[in-house]
Amino acid sequence: MNRNAAAPLHPLLAATQIEPPLSAVRRSPIQGRSQDKVQRILAATAMLADTMPLESITMMQIAEAAEASFSSIYRFFPSKDAILEAVAMSHLERLQKLYEIYFASATLDDGGKIIDDAIDVYVAFASREPGFRSLWINASPNAEYFRRTHNVSDTAIQLARAYAVSKLGFQDGAALEIRLAVASNAAAHILRYAFNQTEFPLDQVVAELKRWLRTALLSK
Repeated sequence: MNRNAAAPLHPLLAATQIEPPLSAVRRSPIQGRSQDKVQRILAATAMLADTMPLESITMMQIAEAAEASFSSIYRFFPSKDAILEAVAMSHLERLQKLYEIYFASATLDDGGKIIDDAIDVYVAFASREPGFRSLWINASPNAEYFRRTHNVSDTAIQLARAYAVSKLGFQDGAALEIRLAVASNAAAHILRYAFNQTEFPLDQVVAELKRWLRTALLSK
């Protein structure tokens, strides 16, 4: 039995692409052909990250997997680390966008369902997105990665805070802010544990996390 079986694909994850942050790209791709080439480079790198240690990946392997010339890789990225950074940063940007879309369209007044959906979005993303687990869950991100992760967490907390006040009737203030901050950081660590451990089925650990979050967040 596969203890860490992938979760069903969440509707928000359909038809998405890896979009590189421009800061990681040596030359901004303007033409459609260049954009397609960058997409192939990033997608190939993400796939390689799921099949071999990050330190073992070479620029030549990326070029071969992307069906691109060695020189064309350097045209857009100065190094392998820059490509890995572009993939990792795009993960965060896309995950943040998914939460922004979810909270902008959510109309539920059931706090438990909101918690379940928020966790399901992350689990589906981590289960299906090439390279995410290798770069964010199994690896040890550098300081810049941690900073960007913190920014995404802050955004998620503020979205959840606004929703809790406007839709669920919670009183805004420091008590709610610290409750959400503790829950968000604890959930991030538990989700990392859920994907790394092999003792329990993934869905059971996720279900226990949801139960704990309901208890921690929904008592007024």
